[in-house]
Amino acid sequence: MKRLLSTMGLLLAAMAPGMAQTTGNDAVTEISQETSLLSMVEHAGWVMLPLALASMLTLTLIIYCFFTLTEKSISTPELLERMEPFFENEDLDGLAAYVAERPQATARIVDRILHFLERHPGADADSIRIVAETEGNRIAAALNQRVLYIMDIGVLSPMLGLFGTVVGILNSFGHIASEASPMRTMLLAGGVSQALVATASGLIVGITAMAFYAYFRGRVGHLVSILEGEGTLLTQELIILSGRHRVTRVTR
Repeated sequence: MKRLLSTMGLLLAAMAPGMAQTTGNDAVTEISQETSLLSMVEHAGWVMLPLALASMLTLTLIIYCFFTLTEKSISTPELLERMEPFFENEDLDGLAAYVAERPQATARIVDRILHFLERHPGADADSIRIVAETEGNRIAAALNQRVLYIMDIGVLSPMLGLFGTVVGILNSFGHIASEASPMRTMLLAGGVSQALVATASGLIVGITAMAFYAYFRGRVGHLVSILEGEGTLLTQELIILSGRHRVTRVTR
């Protein structure tokens, strides 16, 4: 019996280091679980501030583009129906008064052409087309510019995150070089993991921005095609209408 108890004591003594190591691992696991995402972001450094600003700008631009890049911003059936009587009655003054109050892109093109005809009543068809194309290009450039802001953020955010990681790693190596503790390897691992949070954040913002940029780029292309089609028809209507007015004035 004494030999059995002695043998069990030896076994427990042999298992004690392993149990202590297991207990230590459990403690490390608990500590790592207690490390929240917020604390990781805080330890990532000052670079998280511009990344947070970039994420807010991206969200704002995405919401803005969702509400502004619509077919209603180019033209509406109600707009075309209301303009039709002015063309039938050859009422350029009434048409000018109507489109001046409309925010749609096609109304802006008609308004610009009418202003041009008011200053140059004898303008030929080519001059009118140039005015319409210039205004259409200006509107298309404005639509594309909204989307390009999202692309710029998508390109710059990963680079900014990488810069924050490089700075964090340099700081970690600097602390390790000045630290005489044998725990330098753990300090390096912790510093690198914290620094990589900046890269991960930059990639999240960049990937999100580029995904929405691809979506809005397709939407802008669709809107520009609508603008070109309806703008061309309205421009041709105005060319014919202005030609009739010139003939009327010459006959009188």
